[in-house]
Amino acid sequence: MTIHAEQVGRDLHITVEGIEAPFVIRPLPGRAGLQATDTYLAGSFGSVDPREMAAVMIMVVDGAVYNEDLDRWFPVPVEQQHTYSRIGLELSQSEAESVIMPAFFWQTTLGISGVQAYISGGEGIAGTLKAAGALTQRLALFVPKTSPNSGSGAPTSTASTPTTSSPQSGGNPVKRPQDRKPKKPKPHKA
Repeated sequence: MTIHAEQVGRDLHITVEGIEAPFVIRPLPGRAGLQATDTYLAGSFGSVDPREMAAVMIMVVDGAVYNEDLDRWFPVPVEQQHTYSRIGLELSQSEAESVIMPAFFWQTTLGISGVQAYISGGEGIAGTLKAAGALTQRLALFVPKTSPNSGSGAPTSTASTPTTSSPQSGGNPVKRPQDRKPKKPKPHKA
């Protein structure tokens, strides 16, 4: 199956082979997109309830409403979920994935380049992996294991944590293992 995606004004139009009318995805507000990104990335590590992940996928195709009391974004009411409903009525699950995942990447900081990465990656799982890789690189999601700040070497999320330091900020250079001279053996005492 093949999809075609293009930005038309502020919207993303996704056309599925064999379906005449495109699926029109309107942009989320930036903070709703950030919440969707954070939820998706947490879900990639299995730490999100599947219902929360489903809510994110509805938000990325149909929009979101802000709940001030909870300080969270939620999908628009069911009666306003026209695109999500259309996807469920007109497309197979595989085809639906090829509309929903580009819509998700569209709503992230990647925008159209995330959509293009998904399509050029071959759509489906392969496309998702390629676009997700681009997203994690963009967000500087993983601190390299050789970083002196990483401690355990475990992946550390910095997607929504601002930072004031940068590698170009000067200071003492970090000695990498290849820069160190081997230690001289200590003489044995008799």
